[in-house]
Amino acid sequence: MKRINIGILPQSEIRKRTLAIANGEYKPAAHEPKIWFTSMESLSKVLNDDNRALLRVIADMAPPSIAALSKVTGQRPSR
Repeated sequence: MKRINIGILPQSEIRKRTLAIANGEYKPAAHEPKIWFTSMESLSKVLNDDNRALLRVIADMAPPSIAALSKVTGQRPSR
């Protein structure tokens, strides 16, 4: 799996940064994170064991759709 940089900032700072980028006031460097979370706790909730296993299936099998992923994992798609 490819390594990615993840950033942690308060929501207000993420918003300021996003608006500055959208307004052309700031251009992020290539090494800067592209994925941001508001806390380590929120990151850990997203990257729990079940979700990491699901990401591994997606990376290994590259299912063409959510329906195909659902069949491979035996999980129903959430709504």
